Amino acid sequence: MAFFKKKPFTIILIFIVVLQIALFYYYSLSVDREYRAAKADLSSQAYMLTSNIEERASIVKGVSSFVQTVGFDADPGEINRYLSTAYHSTNHMMNLAIAPEGIIRYLYPITGNTAILNKSLFFESRLSTPGLVEETIRSRMITVDGPRLLAQGEYGMVIRQAIFKNNNFEGIVSVTLSINDIISHFLGNNSRVYVTREDHTFLFGSHPENKGTLISIPVHFYNQSWRINTYLDPKAKWDALISVLLVDLAFLSIIASVLYFLSRQRRFNRELEQVVNIRTRDLRISERLYEKLAYYDSLTEIPNRRFFMDEFDRLLKTAEPKQTFSLFFFDLNRFKEINDTLGHSAGDQVIRTLAGRIHKAKLPCRLFARTGGDEFVMLFQDLPRERISEMAEQLSEVASQPLVIAGTHLSLSASIGISLYPEHSMNKEDLLKYADMSMYQAKSTDGQGYFLFDDQLREKLQQKTMIAKYLHSALENHEFVLHYQPQVNAATGAVAGLEALVRWNHPEKGLLLPGYFISAVEEAGLMTQLTDWVIHEVCRQLAEWKREGLQILRTSVNISNSWFYNRNLIPMLRSILDEYGLTPDCLEFEITESTALLEEHYPLLQQIRDEGILVSVDDFGTKYSSLNYLKHFPVGKIKIDRTFIVGIGQSSIDETIIKSITFVASQLGYDLIAEGVECEEQVDFLMAHGCKYMQGFLFYRPLPAGEIRSLLQTSTAASKTEMAESKGCSNAIES
Repeated sequence: MAFFKKKPFTIILIFIVVLQIALFYYYSLSVDREYRAAKADLSSQAYMLTSNIEERASIVKGVSSFVQTVGFDADPGEINRYLSTAYHSTNHMMNLAIAPEGIIRYLYPITGNTAILNKSLFFESRLSTPGLVEETIRSRMITVDGPRLLAQGEYGMVIRQAIFKNNNFEGIVSVTLSINDIISHFLGNNSRVYVTREDHTFLFGSHPENKGTLISIPVHFYNQSWRINTYLDPKAKWDALISVLLVDLAFLSIIASVLYFLSRQRRFNRELEQVVNIRTRDLRISERLYEKLAYYDSLTEIPNRRFFMDEFDRLLKTAEPKQTFSLFFFDLNRFKEINDTLGHSAGDQVIRTLAGRIHKAKLPCRLFARTGGDEFVMLFQDLPRERISEMAEQLSEVASQPLVIAGTHLSLSASIGISLYPEHSMNKEDLLKYADMSMYQAKSTDGQGYFLFDDQLREKLQQKTMIAKYLHSALENHEFVLHYQPQVNAATGAVAGLEALVRWNHPEKGLLLPGYFISAVEEAGLMTQLTDWVIHEVCRQLAEWKREGLQILRTSVNISNSWFYNRNLIPMLRSILDEYGLTPDCLEFEITESTALLEEHYPLLQQIRDEGILVSVDDFGTKYSSLNYLKHFPVGKIKIDRTFIVGIGQSSIDETIIKSITFVASQLGYDLIAEGVECEEQVDFLMAHGCKYMQGFLFYRPLPAGEIRSLLQTSTAASKTEMAESKGCSNAIES
């Protein structure tokens, strides 16, 4: 207040400067608003223009379809009547024409268009821009010629489409539009709108005059690229400026009066101070809110990954020489199934409940954070090594407490991976990676428990890194080979089908099984490429056996989830089958139950099945609510997983599950096969419950193609009569 009394004009000057800045900003916004409105109008006109041209092009397509249907040898009266009907179906057209072999024989209306009747599009330069008719024929696409001076004496443009029969050129259909009609109908009386080519060559409309800000909208259709242009009305700027000046004068008067009045009242200073305090408080609240949003998880209100990484980095940088840290990385087992079956809101409730329980457990951790999804990290400082297992068990106990979500009783469990600083690494990223790997190692022990990173896992990581390094060259050098495991009809002993299994013929380590390298293939993003190769190789091998006169059995290929995201999947499959001269029933695609449960894949699975390729579900029964989903699967065959087969004679639960699967499969009409059959007791049980097709070491191990050839030669010799009657692929498993 004292400053105001001493220098009132300084205060007034500051207010005036601020006001001018604000009004200038308002003026800019007003001009920008006018600019946007004009641009929107121009966009509307551009849309109407392209829509009109597209509509006329659709008439060309319709006439083309008519001509292809009736032929050029049809009754001329019928063709002329069709042209008349098409012409009167819309407006703004000068004529419709049909030019068999490029000569205009049919024309409607003839009045005003006689100059082009019976003229050749190839030899009359007035009828077409040089080379454009040839381009229409070559591209087999609709082309637009013009705007240009037409043979009729006015400016217009011609939309053409070539007609082919049995890949031979038959003629051209065209519609001619008047530029004057386009101007009057779509540009109206707007004296500032005109159309140019992409390089701003003037085409038609009001001739441009540089009287303001240019507004330009691109217009693309067929072989044409135009721009529809206008200039912002200068009057709009003057209107905005006058409005600003009036507001400016009004505000200056108000400011002068208010300042004079407030200068005489001491209360002004107190009110201003209160406003400043309120604004400052609001700013501090906003800063705290921003910090919470940036560093805390909104669902659980515990620290998020960003907070954890920053704090973990700080702790490592300031750690004393003998200080230790234990990093626990854990997630919930089968959490995705909760989301899939009960919904994401139920999943969120599970995450909130788990975070709350861990927080209340008051474990002696330095940091606890949610890193995303159902994943959490916990950092212990100076935790004695002998207490690591104790902490892991306490954490598992907290996570495994049952809870009720949406009326459903859930039993949870967590998998915990542990890495130690500085024992395993002094690098933050390495410690997180090791803990993450250990968590997945813990999952392999029946999906629960904990695992402390060790040298064996480090060696596995190094081995995995080495494998990933050589994967690309392995594909390029054709180091992958296929072995085939026969599938048997246990009732007759006959081979009923094959399963293709990939092997890596490593130049140094010899023949490697998929368990050695398949996870590295997935992480390297090569699974789709490898799957494509397997399908090609299977089809190549089947075609080779077919040429040798051998019996061809349906061969199954394991398909990864990522493979289904190929948009050209169906055309690619058709192309491969055509290339090798095979029918679709020679192939079977095995997908995991996890893939089958994804509804986004249902349409594509149905298309594959409609093509004639059998789709089967591998590892059936290992996922949540399998029988509930079974009726929705667009598949034709299911495989009973080996984990249930080994329980025959040992686990009544496994036997009950197998009985349920065989019963439901028979009721729904699915083919059924059991994998991993290794003893006669398993065969007898499966046969007794309606599953006669089996696969396992009891019958055959996976064999190289050469040994399968010998097997097929024996099978072919034993069933020549049956093969003579067969026209497609032989497959003992009924579809």
